[in-house]
Amino acid sequence: MFLSASLPSFTAVLLGLLSPKSLAFTAGHYSKLRTPSTSAPAAVGIFHFGNSAHSRILSWAHINPSCDDSEEFSAPKLSGNGHAHSRRSMLHTASMSFAGTVSSGPLAALLRSLGDEPEAGGCKSRANRNVANAMGLVRFPCPPGTLMNTYHLIRAGESGYEANDVLITNPLFLTNREDALTDLGIIQVEEACNEMMSKGMNPSVVKYSLAAKCIDTVNIMATNMMIGRNRIVPEFTFMDQRQAGLWDGKPLSTTEPAMFALDATEAGKEGLDGRPPANEDGTANETLYDQVVRLRQLMSILETQYSGDEIVLVFPDGGSPALLSCLIAGIPLNKCHALNFAPGEIRFNVNMENSLKLLDEKISSPEYNDAVTMGNEQLVALRTAPVEEEEKNFVDPSPSATAETVAIKPSKQSELAKALASDGQKEIPGSPDFFSFWALGAAGS
Repeated sequence: MFLSASLPSFTAVLLGLLSPKSLAFTAGHYSKLRTPSTSAPAAVGIFHFGNSAHSRILSWAHINPSCDDSEEFSAPKLSGNGHAHSRRSMLHTASMSFAGTVSSGPLAALLRSLGDEPEAGGCKSRANRNVANAMGLVRFPCPPGTLMNTYHLIRAGESGYEANDVLITNPLFLTNREDALTDLGIIQVEEACNEMMSKGMNPSVVKYSLAAKCIDTVNIMATNMMIGRNRIVPEFTFMDQRQAGLWDGKPLSTTEPAMFALDATEAGKEGLDGRPPANEDGTANETLYDQVVRLRQLMSILETQYSGDEIVLVFPDGGSPALLSCLIAGIPLNKCHALNFAPGEIRFNVNMENSLKLLDEKISSPEYNDAVTMGNEQLVALRTAPVEEEEKNFVDPSPSATAETVAIKPSKQSELAKALASDGQKEIPGSPDFFSFWALGAAGS
């Protein structure tokens, strides 16, 4: 390597963990470099510090790994009159290149090789490495040591809808105060708080759904357990419960077992089948797999944002935390309802081992088997009842019928319709134009 420097100045050479290479270097350019395909990237910099206000960079190059046996590199051209803008910019460039060399040079390659099995050299082996192992991207199931955080799952206490035996799954209605905790639900959450405090738990993050009962649950947790508001984080979408389509608004005591039976017999191991009938009021009819997509996004975000934390997840229903437990443990999803949560129930350190052990206890329990047996009967009734109900309650808007006399199906009405009915208005226009003066006035009242 040839270096030249004048007497009133000195020449500094920055060599960042060079790999063995055959370098032919001159003050102005690089000649052809013999770069083996297995060599790591290297950075070479030669700076000429003078007495002038600027420091001239004689040559600079950052050599990237290549699959070719040889590549020709040349030093980048300097801007302007061949001088760096300032010593600060020159040192910034040098530090960035040096840091990149350390992170991707032979030292990093040596550390990677300690955990990898021997592979055939070359770029092909690097391309075959699975980039999905990057931290933050969660893939189910999650063997021990996979997750960076400890997760505790809790179901919110009993809500007003549940106390009135109504299944509500549309997120639009879950934020209403009708879905807030009942007196029994408050007691259930307080008991869960006492159980957490008895174990000395002090969660660093509490993630909760925007359902009204979940908001009430975390408020009680914050008060009783002295959890700061900076540790209570809302989740707007990914913790929503599975939507039941046409079965939304049905009796909870009969519809929930029917969905248990639907998933047990039709969902399959991956939850791709077993879809409830579609609805026309905006309530989605989802399979278990539709909810899996949301839960995967939830866990990936948590694993990216936090590391080494104790995280409490507050769900609005019992099926969502049960499904997440099955995903972590690799349990077939058609068995997820065996792990259903009761209102206010909390399970600590949900991982693969604990979920598999709990499944062995629950899958043969009389409660679960009785629920599936009753659910099979209710499933048949639900699949036949909508047809009869439609024929009974639907009024065909014939030419003799005007828009003011079209009946609304009583199975599910919007809150607007209920409010108008309570005010004494018995007839509601069918299919209103929501940009009309009537719709805007009703929505604002």
